[in-house]
Amino acid sequence: MPYGQENQLKIRSCKPFLVHNGIEFGMLQAIGEGMNLLVKYGEELDLKALLSCWENGSVIRSWLVQLMREQLDQKDLSAVPSFIEDTGEVNWLVTDAMKMEVSIPVIDQSVMQLKASRDNENSWAKAIAMMRHGFGGHPFGEDDHIKKERAEGQIEGFYINDKN
Repeated sequence: MPYGQENQLKIRSCKPFLVHNGIEFGMLQAIGEGMNLLVKYGEELDLKALLSCWENGSVIRSWLVQLMREQLDQKDLSAVPSFIEDTGEVNWLVTDAMKMEVSIPVIDQSVMQLKASRDNENSWAKAIAMMRHGFGGHPFGEDDHIKKERAEGQIEGFYINDKN
């Protein structure tokens, strides 16, 4: 069945099926954030080997982890555009949850992150930088002194280059 037809069938046959898509978005977001941490770890890691390990006996083993490893076999992560496309189905789920007054923060945030992937201009970040400059004199862009303080002022952390 072609891609679009499957989605139309899901929508017509069972609106609660969209909950599946919401759970999927949350899981994709968590795996994506984990990959981002691993890529930025501070030394090169064998991502395929890590994912392979997670596929076998790990509490997070899943088809999605397997797919991530398989995709890395075919393409380098850095070669993939960061723009994430979607059909809008999970937007409907988030809207329904709001109307029902049901809190779904992970699913809601995953939709927001998906939307953020499409913003090449990052006007939101520029606006925040302007306001921070206005109320606290925070610099525009990177500042070597603040970067050093952020790195060395931390008590403990995940990053490989921590001095602790």
